[in-house]
Amino acid sequence: MHFEQAFIGGLRPHPEHQRLFVPLSDDELTELARRMADGGRFQPLLITDDGLILAGVEHWLAATRLGWREISVIRAPRLRPVELRALMVAENIRSLDVRDEHLWRGMNNFFDMEPLRPPGGW
Repeated sequence: MHFEQAFIGGLRPHPEHQRLFVPLSDDELTELARRMADGGRFQPLLITDDGLILAGVEHWLAATRLGWREISVIRAPRLRPVELRALMVAENIRSLDVRDEHLWRGMNNFFDMEPLRPPGGW
């Protein structure tokens, strides 16, 4: 995997994101945008080949609010939908800034997924 720049308008949150994670409040999003505008470090967004954001939705929202045209991304490997969902949960809950609500909601929903199995079965 490598870093690249992606056009912000071509990205969108994974459809499961809103169900899995508690969104930032407007004040929290404003603070994140301020830190990003001041040059604060943040991890690149993790996206699929078709522009679904697996991790970094809040940074994407803040960048949009700032009027940025591009943002740093890493493209996820091609995986099955259930594997992408597991990766999305894992990447979002490992963040140093993860809120308790994110952790609990993400982990509860993680266990609702179909089990991960090798392509040929066990």
